[in-house]
Amino acid sequence: MLTYRAGILHVEGVPVPEIVAPIGTPAYIYSLDEITRRVRAYRNALPHALIAYAYKANAQSPVIRHLAQLGCGADVVSGEELRAALAAGVPPERIVFNGNAKLDEEIHLAVRVRVRSLNVDAREEIPRIARIAAQVRSRARITLRVNPGLDVHTHPHLRVGAPGSHFGIPPEDVLPAAREVVASPWLDLHGIHLHVGSQLLQLEELETVAREAARWVRTLRDAGFPVTEVDLGGGLGIPYDGAPGLDPMQVAERWRPYLDPLDVQVVVEPGRWLVGPAGILVLRVVQVKRAWGRTFVVVDGGMNVLLRPALYGARHRIWPVVQGDPEIRVDVVGPNCESADVLGRDYTLPPLSPGDLVAVLDVGAYGRSMANRYNLRPLPREAVLHLMSND
Repeated sequence: MLTYRAGILHVEGVPVPEIVAPIGTPAYIYSLDEITRRVRAYRNALPHALIAYAYKANAQSPVIRHLAQLGCGADVVSGEELRAALAAGVPPERIVFNGNAKLDEEIHLAVRVRVRSLNVDAREEIPRIARIAAQVRSRARITLRVNPGLDVHTHPHLRVGAPGSHFGIPPEDVLPAAREVVASPWLDLHGIHLHVGSQLLQLEELETVAREAARWVRTLRDAGFPVTEVDLGGGLGIPYDGAPGLDPMQVAERWRPYLDPLDVQVVVEPGRWLVGPAGILVLRVVQVKRAWGRTFVVVDGGMNVLLRPALYGARHRIWPVVQGDPEIRVDVVGPNCESADVLGRDYTLPPLSPGDLVAVLDVGAYGRSMANRYNLRPLPREAVLHLMSND
């Protein structure tokens, strides 16, 4: 996707300066072609699974419309995400509604349009869904989100299936929750859901998700509940340092021994892996400041356009748009009034001057979707490249 040609960074063969010239910076650039390649990799690995793309990663209209055209479903966690999925052309039967704080009006909409499933996050949610389904006069399909108590290796903010997490139904409440669902004439129990964390890079942890899911399917079936669907959530990460990462085929090969004997429909909710490497953020150097024995490259966007470094301590690769020999060690900092507004320290880059462009890599996920207007700065611009057919 990214190449240097004649010393200039290109995205899918198009020069970056040419892309940002009419729109300015800060600017996100997305390659829909790279998203297509990644969807195909998932589909080759899991040909019979429903790929419910996680809208939280990037719900920009061109991205979600493209994913819908590729046949992807949607994993949504709010009424607005649900409306966005429907507007993008995703059929309701390919939409799963997650979230730990569903509002009554959101449940009403989900039941009315007949989404594939409402993934119940707590027992306390069940009576509300049943009441609203009765009002709408439409049966709601229910999946139970199980918190298996797995403490995975990722940033603490991204562990959502660990002991003490406020997400999911704890093990001791799963069977009582199933009984409550089947007791209602307006609810249909048809599956379980596990999502233990994001940015997972260890194959063994992803294998554990399938093993736990299979165990819960057997437990529920043994108790008389005919579970027919397993939603394994998302979590497959990308190495932000550019190292080779896991691919869906490796994960699928680990999952098959657990899932194939169950005869269940599999749902997956990838987000970061599908769109993260498909986006870059182009920033313009405002000034270069030397102080305290350090060199600070001050750019026109920071935690307002890319929150991940400040929030998670994430370190993205930063490349100069005009190639040169790395000569100096610099800190790349943003324009906001916070000491945390540092995109990264100790990068080795060629000498930069005001007006030069740099590109932050692998920001197609959790970049624009977490952007904000801190200091009343404008939201970042966006450009989308789509050069090849969807076929």
